[in-house]
Formats: sequence, structure tokens, C-alpha cells
Amino acid sequence: MIADKVNEKELSRAKSNGCFVIHRLDEHVEEDEEGGRRIKHQAIRRINQLADVTVYQSDFVFQNMHPYLSFPQNYEIILNGGDQTKFFPAAEVGSYVGHVSWSVGGKKRLDLLYAFAKDNAAQKFLLVGNQERSKYQFGMLPNVRCVGPVRRRDLLKWLHKMKWIYFPSENDPCPNTVVEGILAGLPVCFNKDGGTRELVQGCGLPLERASEMDNGLEEMRSLALERTDLFFERAAEKYLNLYRQYSRGRS
Repeated sequence: MIADKVNEKELSRAKSNGCFVIHRLDEHVEEDEEGGRRIKHQAIRRINQLADVTVYQSDFVFQNMHPYLSFPQNYEIILNGGDQTKFFPAAEVGSYVGHVSWSVGGKKRLDLLYAFAKDNAAQKFLLVGNQERSKYQFGMLPNVRCVGPVRRRDLLKWLHKMKWIYFPSENDPCPNTVVEGILAGLPVCFNKDGGTRELVQGCGLPLERASEMDNGLEEMRSLALERTDLFFERAAEKYLNLYRQYSRGRS
């Protein structure tokens, strides 16, 4: 549920009628927030008081949000999962350094992507999403191919053209783009600020070591091919276990 769009009275009524409430969080709170983010996080705090258990999408989210929320005491950290029937490795490794992003906010750090592409003219880059709607003129770089936003069912085709993903987003709680990329056999070069590194584990390197990605590609790809822990069914089973654990004794 999206906190600032939830009918809190209806949720409270459902709770009083015995509804079991799992509150799944992929947010992070910052000091001195104002405007929409402050309103949203205040709503999250109120809603969380109705939850039987809170699910944090990464340890990063837990460390940031749990002290802010205070309760309930019941919680679990469950990383996102992806559909392995829709995201799977290509028969051959692609040739592009890839980037996928549907939004262009400051946290996406497109400035880092632009600088990296500009400084690495020998690399070919493939950008899927709305990067050209940002202030950075990616289309003017001769080594960058921008395909724009694509339908979800067509995303795998473009992932298969990539050899690894450059993912500079900061404070990203648990990005599905990274989950789907790893399931497609793609190592990830990631920003250490946020939950992304919890997803990547040994299947990539931090941004500071981007120059080493090509050399370690074979080993990191092999590790990505073994990541059954990111299968959607694994995450779903963890949610079912939460329900079984915390709903005992209810009618």
C-alpha cells in the first residue's frame, strides 16, 4: 500500500475486524524533511501503528526507518524478488554497458552516469527509460544509444544487449531494476549508499571500481546465474511464513 493514498479509517476498521496487516516499506527518511516527503512519512508512521508486522525491503531501510517508526516490534527484512520466467540470462553476453531508469530525480544520480559515459568513449552505452528527459544531453554523446521507455514485456530484449549495468542511484532501498538485471545474468556497478549492495553481493562492484568491471565480468556473471535467492517465489514464501508466524490464534 502507498502510505499517502491509504484510507486510514478503512484500514483501522479492517484491523478491528481481524484483518492481518503487513506493512511493506521501501522508504528512507531524512532529517529536516519538508513538503510531500514529510507528509508521506508522517502517514507511514501512523499506518505502521496498525501493522501486525513491518517488512523492510533491505537492511538499509530497516536501519533508517525502524527507529523512526518505533513500533510494531514485529518486523522482517525481505529483499525484493523477480519473476525468473520473464527475466533470465541471454545465450550470449551483450556488448553494452546498460542503464535502466523510469524517473530522472536527483537521487538517480544521472550526473554520474553522464560523466562516466563521457569519460569512457571506448565503451558503448545503452540507456533504457527516460534519461533524455533529464537536463543531461545523453543523445549527444556518440557512444550512447537511447531507446527511451519500453513496455515491460520488451525490457528483457534490451537487457540481453547489455554486458553489465551501471547503477548510480543513491539511497535506493531495494531497486527492482537491479533484481531483474541480476536474474538476466548482468553484473551491476552500484552506488554503495542505499540497499543496492545487499542485492548485488558478489555480482558486481561499487562505482569507485567501475574500471574493473570488464575484467571481472565472467566471474561476476557466473555468480549472478546462481542467484535463486532473488526468485519471486522465494520472497513470496517468506511473506507466507510471516503470516503463519504472527497470525496464530486468529479466527
